[in-house]
Amino acid sequence: MKKLLKIIYLILSLVLLTKAVFGLTSEWSQGDMSKVRLISPFSNNNNQDQIILGLQYSMEPGWKTYWKSPGDGGFPQTLIWDESKNVKEITLQWPKPKEFEILGLRSIGYENDVIFPLIIDIKDKTKITNLDISINYLVCKDICIPGNARIFLDLPPGSANTTEFYYLVEKAISSLPVNNKEISFINNFKTKAYVNQDDILLEVKAETNLNFNNPEILIHTPFGLPVINSIIDYSLDYKSLSASFNFDKKLITDENFIIEVLLIDKNHNFAFIDNIELEESNKFNLSQNPILFYILVSLVGGLILNLMPCVLPVLSIKIMSVLKNDIKEARISFIFTSFGIVFSFVALGLVLLVLKQLGISISWGMQFQQPYFLVMISAVIFLFMMNMFDQFEFKIPKFISSSKFINKNVNSYSQDFFNGFFATLMATPCSAPFVGTAVTAAFTQSSVILLTIFFFLGLGMSTPYLLICFFPQLVSYLPKPGIWMKYLKYFLGFLLFLTTLWLSNILLNFFNFYFIFSSILLLIILIYRKKLIYFNNPISFIVLLLFLSLPTFSFFEQNEELKLDKEWQNFSSIKINELIKENIVFVDITADWCATCQFNKVNVLNSDKIKNLFAANKVILVRGDWTKPNKNINQFLNNYNRFGIPFNAFFSSSYPEGLILSELLSEKEINNAINIIKK
Repeated sequence: MKKLLKIIYLILSLVLLTKAVFGLTSEWSQGDMSKVRLISPFSNNNNQDQIILGLQYSMEPGWKTYWKSPGDGGFPQTLIWDESKNVKEITLQWPKPKEFEILGLRSIGYENDVIFPLIIDIKDKTKITNLDISINYLVCKDICIPGNARIFLDLPPGSANTTEFYYLVEKAISSLPVNNKEISFINNFKTKAYVNQDDILLEVKAETNLNFNNPEILIHTPFGLPVINSIIDYSLDYKSLSASFNFDKKLITDENFIIEVLLIDKNHNFAFIDNIELEESNKFNLSQNPILFYILVSLVGGLILNLMPCVLPVLSIKIMSVLKNDIKEARISFIFTSFGIVFSFVALGLVLLVLKQLGISISWGMQFQQPYFLVMISAVIFLFMMNMFDQFEFKIPKFISSSKFINKNVNSYSQDFFNGFFATLMATPCSAPFVGTAVTAAFTQSSVILLTIFFFLGLGMSTPYLLICFFPQLVSYLPKPGIWMKYLKYFLGFLLFLTTLWLSNILLNFFNFYFIFSSILLLIILIYRKKLIYFNNPISFIVLLLFLSLPTFSFFEQNEELKLDKEWQNFSSIKINELIKENIVFVDITADWCATCQFNKVNVLNSDKIKNLFAANKVILVRGDWTKPNKNINQFLNNYNRFGIPFNAFFSSSYPEGLILSELLSEKEINNAINIIKK
């Protein structure tokens, strides 16, 4: 028995001795909540002048250490290797980090287990290499604990075999950012810095052969800058971006410095190092100040919303009120309408901001996916329509109109305010030019920028009314009141009737025809009871309560499946990755409530020319219906940083990430896209 134990002991000793001689790994250097060691992918130096080892950290769950630019707190690890022998240089490589928050501070680093590749340059590859490395580092969770490790590893010369750590080290090497444009998808990258009296703007511009997919951009400079949200502007096809970082001028102390930019997303892990020089503030322009760019885009997008078919019927009510007023009253009327538009945009921004903070997916026009909202807005438009046909008048309750001033003005001015409010609600299913860019910027940036963009969208939409406020003489160019106003009023009522039909058609995705008929019947009863606003008539109150409860009855539910034209496939039942292997695929994400989508269908996608073009090029047509909430479509749009529709794109094996088209389609754009994707 003793002889057997001696043999076992001898075998174990040989195994341990072999491990020490061939330097597979150093011993763990233990610290509080962490430990560090060196691992080697080879048993020897493989007769090379350079070899890559792994510096392995193992931290307790929830504990983190820092990247080379740690952010608002902490410090990065430092290596001292002066006592090492046969070593010319040791270079620490930094794998892809991630952003996190520690002790209320935004930081960048790593958690749990991480391996940092170490490039060891050997003086003489025929001799043994003795590594003696001291490491100072910091790990944090609820508190921060400094660590100090000293690790030893002897690496013999000669031919090598791989060790059990080969895969771990290779995996760590593969996680390093690529810094060669030739082997990455990045084809252009540059940085600029502009200084004014108080701030410094760092600008990063990049272009890719694929698409940028919600990238994270991290910067490393000699100054230890804090982590801040960048302002990112994308091209329409998401193949180029411009990111801006604004820092306090005091944080950057040199006019010339080295900057390293790390760009990480689904398609990229790229590092770019550049020598940057501060330029004077007189070189600021719109393209170098994305905040001003977003403000301009929001103003223009809001202005264009006035021309969209979603808004025009509601604003027709405003036209009638102006024709009845003198210049002074028209001026005040437009002020209240402008205030209603701006207020409702800001309120909408606040609601979306709260939903965003709660982690709920948000999008432009998302309220039109909710049946209760559709019921209420349809009822309001129906009442406006009946008002145009002289069948109903809005009145303010007596308890509100107690004073003479209120009695004279509140009913009129409140109606002006709510005209603006409802105009905003009706604008949300329209993704006009520039609106999509503004909304995307709002949903991907900070809370302050989100609210700023929504404010200027409202200001842009109210611009025509504000012009009347400042230049009331413009009202004089309108024709004088006459009998023609009565016919115009009926015509505008007809437009509201068409809007009611449109909203009813959307409701048919949720409820059947019996629901529509019952709703109209109850609204007519309410109108002719003449007590709609006061609620002091029991019958009117019961009828109104019944109307509001209609959506809860299962009898009215619509259970029909989605019906598509025969040439279109359902987005929810196909796999794009499979289709694009041998085909060109065109994807159209649409909804019944999206007016811009319907415009694209009628004027472009359903035209004989485009149908023949699709058929001639054997394009597979795929359509996703977002009339109702759909998690798959929502995730698909989020992958492209899109928060509204229409979304149209071509896909193929050459363009697996898609060639994204503009919001308003044209035959020329589709033809050009097909030519590009076929090359």
